[in-house]
Amino acid sequence: MTRIHELKIKNFRGIRDFSNTFGAANFICLIGRGDSGKSTILDAISYVLSSSWNLTFFDSDFYECDTDTPIEIEATLIDLPENLILESKYGLHIRGLDKSTNEIKDDLEDDHEKALTIKLEIEKDLEPKWYIINTRQDSPISISAYDRAKLNVFMISDYIDRHFSWSKGTPLYSLLKQQQDSINPEGNNKTIEALREAKTKIDNDSFEQFKEITSTVKSKAAELGIDISNTSTTIDFKDILVKDGRVCLHDEKIPFRLKGKGSKRLISIAIQTALADIGGIILIDEIEQGLEPDRVQHLVNTLKRNNSGQIFMTTHSRDVIVELKTSDIFIMKKIASNLIAINNSLQGCIRKNPEAFFANRIIICEGATELGICRALNHFRTQKKKKNASFLGVRFADGTGSNIIDYCEGFKKSGFEVCLFCDSDDNGINNKKVELKNDGIEIFDCEQRNAIENQVFKDLPWDAIRELINYEEKKSLEKAVKDSVNSRSAESLTTNWQETDSAANREALGKTAKDMRWFKRIDYGEYLGTVICKYIDKIEDKTLGKQIKNLSDWIDNV
Repeated sequence: MTRIHELKIKNFRGIRDFSNTFGAANFICLIGRGDSGKSTILDAISYVLSSSWNLTFFDSDFYECDTDTPIEIEATLIDLPENLILESKYGLHIRGLDKSTNEIKDDLEDDHEKALTIKLEIEKDLEPKWYIINTRQDSPISISAYDRAKLNVFMISDYIDRHFSWSKGTPLYSLLKQQQDSINPEGNNKTIEALREAKTKIDNDSFEQFKEITSTVKSKAAELGIDISNTSTTIDFKDILVKDGRVCLHDEKIPFRLKGKGSKRLISIAIQTALADIGGIILIDEIEQGLEPDRVQHLVNTLKRNNSGQIFMTTHSRDVIVELKTSDIFIMKKIASNLIAINNSLQGCIRKNPEAFFANRIIICEGATELGICRALNHFRTQKKKKNASFLGVRFADGTGSNIIDYCEGFKKSGFEVCLFCDSDDNGINNKKVELKNDGIEIFDCEQRNAIENQVFKDLPWDAIRELINYEEKKSLEKAVKDSVNSRSAESLTTNWQETDSAANREALGKTAKDMRWFKRIDYGEYLGTVICKYIDKIEDKTLGKQIKNLSDWIDNV
């Protein structure tokens, strides 16, 4: 099955210089922010391996519209069709894949796997030219559209109606051609033969409704001196030529092109997976389009399990990546020179925080409380007319407590900018903080031995603390709150204890909020964060105030 081992792109749209080795990868899911170049990579593959000879290009297809520098796209292929590597074809230009190093060499040695490199070049005249290249040869040789068609590469995007016709250049035609080549070596075109049979049946139809008018025309023609006595009514063969794509799949009498977007994409993928079974590369742009979450998850799962060819796809959907392994997912950054693989340590995080993988910068929150505070901070920033976290490519990820160190290290190794928002009451985490800082990860934490709850009730003004007490009393019984605080207080609580600002009360409240998990839910944490932000000007000199301000500054620091 033909596979792309290596891809190189120069001066094409938003990509200036890109090179990536895929090696043995057969399932490649590209993710990244909008306009990072994911779809451009799929288009580049589609163009360099296109079966068309007349692709249209524009000045805007050149990086920064620089037409003085040509567009160059190279795809190095392995597991090639035998009829392409014969000496009479491109055998003299075969290159070698050194499996021990994953490198492509111009000279083919005995232990190498055979490879061909196809290059597409577009200069300022906008005329595409395809070559087979190997630097040991004096000059590259052209590769025809006919030979490129043998690679069976098709793109599933918004414009797939023609995928349901039997005309040349479609996946259905490629499937038909493969079948014909194996069982019909004479090369008779089955579609044309079927059309001829259909036309014969049409010719034998008497078209009774036209007979009277036809007779009148014959009579008038005879009067004018021309004999058309053998005239009949039928269909001109030119109107049913296969090249017009007028023979296509129907659901009973309804053509497939009138089906819904999601259904059309699924049918197109079905056709192409059948083609991939006999050798082909499938390109799917935004696989989730038009599909419900359960359908897209089933689709991805099925493609992953039953894939016989090589699949490249892009997605912006959490529902897609939760079904994949880290080894299947590659991140594209804007103006990047290669794809970034995701660190294996993040497999669990994909299920817990799939949205984080579509960001550029990530705040790892120790738990639900910190995550809620970050959400409240983001809302507070938008109220103050500051740029929101999403606009700045920042995502908040739940580190689920014990996983925060692995998440920090994993995201950092995967090319993300990372900071950590956490407590300081866990020695296991505290002992790792110096190492994280040395790796360039900023940490916004509490005072030593303080959990976030301890810090909150130490630093907030008493009016804010009363709001938090009232909030908890609405969630629980008032007496239950007082009893919980009283059991942790160094002195008995008075009747109006909520009005008494004392160090003992603050300490007892901090302990109670932590032990009784007052804010250990994202929505509870979000309320806590709303109260903190409401009083932020009054605690700017406190540890909590500095913690929140520094966190907000990090969000801004693009």
